[in-house]
Parts: sequence; structure tokens; C-alpha cells
Amino acid sequence: MDEQTTIGALRTAVHAFVDARDWHRYHTPKNLAMSIAIEAAEIMEHFQWQSLTESEELLHDPAAKAEIADELADVLIYCLSFANSTGIDVSDAILRKLARNETRFPVGRVRGRLGTE
Repeated sequence: MDEQTTIGALRTAVHAFVDARDWHRYHTPKNLAMSIAIEAAEIMEHFQWQSLTESEELLHDPAAKAEIADELADVLIYCLSFANSTGIDVSDAILRKLARNETRFPVGRVRGRLGTE
């Protein structure tokens, strides 16, 4: 489905959902930024206290994977709502950031290693 659905279509769907509920007044950049962090923490809760092996195995459990997918959806919905609220072009922001990261983390220097080394 990712190959057929555009970011623009997702933004429109999120906007329509928020608009139908008259939630725009609550969807301020501050509130949305906090909501993104809260929902990201809910993803982390699934992996808290798990070993690397246990965390990888967790994703083989269909029920656990569905719960994690729901939390990821919450994060992305709030991110798209944040983009709608602030007028940030998500595609432009991502492509610009990747271009900057190309110079910050050249392949020849960081391939196979964390970029902070």
C-alpha cells in the first residue's frame, strides 16, 4: 500500500479526520510535538526491558506487531497533522535533510559504522 499512497493523500486524510471533529484548535504545533513524543514513547514501551533477541522476536508475534503498528500509525498521524498545522512540506523537508546528511555522513567514512564515530 505504501507504493500507491502518497504523503499528500495521507495529509489530506488526516486533515479531513481532524476537520470532521473540529480539532484544529487543539492541533497546535506545541500540542502536536508533545503528542509525537508521547506516542513514540508508547512504541518504546513495547521494547522496554527486552534483549535485542527478544525485541526482534516480538515482531514475529502478530498481536504484538499489530499493537506496535498502531503506535507507529499514531506517531505518523501526529507528524502529518504537525506538517498540516505548520505548513511544512514533508517531502521537501526529508529530501533536504537527506542531502545535508550526505555531507555529514559520507559513505566512504561511515559505511558499516555509526555516523557519530
